[in-house]
This record gives sequence, structure tokens and C-alpha cells, in this order.
Amino acid sequence: YSQTLFLGYSVAGERVKKQFDDTGITVDEQHPLFVYLPCGVGGGPGGVAFGLKMAFGDNVHCIFAEPTHSPCMLLGVHTGLHDAIAVQDIGIDNITAADGLAVGRASGFVGRAMERLLDGYYTVTDERMYHHLGELSKHEDIQLEPSALAGMLGPVWVSGNEEYRERVQLDDHKMKNATHLVWATGGGMVPEEEMASYIAKSGS
Repeated sequence: YSQTLFLGYSVAGERVKKQFDDTGITVDEQHPLFVYLPCGVGGGPGGVAFGLKMAFGDNVHCIFAEPTHSPCMLLGVHTGLHDAIAVQDIGIDNITAADGLAVGRASGFVGRAMERLLDGYYTVTDERMYHHLGELSKHEDIQLEPSALAGMLGPVWVSGNEEYRERVQLDDHKMKNATHLVWATGGGMVPEEEMASYIAKSGS
């Protein structure tokens, strides 16, 4: 299942490249691209990241974002156990409002295939996802489900993490020329009443 999902999503790389070409967005060594991908079992974001790597090579930096209560890919890759470990094994409850990301055990196929192609992982709380959901709705009139907001904090983490930037050799000049792409995974199918309840929870 995850292999089919992975391969299906990998076409996204060429589609993004075409969209960037059409809009005049440059991606090269001096103009890096950062992509922040919400991650559940890993098939979707893994496929997108693989496709992006095929399209842009080392000039694209892919980072997975997971809920603090469901960090299955981070756990699997960091421990080297992949699908042989679940978040419940270390006492995490796997309960999150980001239901599309509520996965306790990652795809071993994706973890092994992508661990050297990803720049890293970070986790985000439900409260933070709801906050960004409300802010995006209020300021941009874009309505997304909680899962889709996991990547929104990515540019802040990357811009403020000097250790990471040194590791991947990105100086201030390159960072000023960078493009940051937050992969928003959905929201258009959410019923109006449900979306209203999300916005109410956001406090915006």
C-alpha cells in the first residue's frame, strides 16, 4: 500500500517544477527550496519528497512535520527500527486532532527509502496547528484541516536553527534567496460546520 501511495505522489515533483518554471521561481544552489511536509504513515510525503529530489536534486530540502503525539517517522528513523517500533511502545498515546497524521507506526519502506534524502523532522502540538488554522483563515481566507497546518511552522524552525543551516552549508545570502513551500494537505472537503468548530478552537 505505502509503495503505491509513494509512487503516485512522486509525480508532484515534476508538477511543482513546472509551476515554478511558469511563475519564474528559480531553484538552484544559490536559490534553495525548502518544503515542509505533514507526515502520517509516510507514503504521501515520502513520495512527494522523492519526486522533489528527482526534480531539484540537492537544491531542495525536505522536512517532515508530525504531531507531538504521533511522531512515528521521526521515531522509526531515529531509532533505526522503522516499522518495528510504534509511538505507543515509548508511552506516547497517538491521540491528535490532526487525524490524517494520527499514525503510531511508520511505513518501514518509506523510512528506509527516504532517511538519507530528508533534511530532518520536527514535531508540532495540536494547539499550534489550531492557532495557524485560525490565523490562515482570518488573514488569507484559506481554510485547511488541522493536519494541513503541521508544516506551517517549518520556515520559522529553519530560519532560526543555525546548527542546521551550518550542517547543510546554507549561508545568509542563500537563505535570503530561498523559497519556502508549506505542503498543505487539504481542507476543501471539510463540511462548513466542522470547519467552523476548528476555527472556534483556534481562538482567532
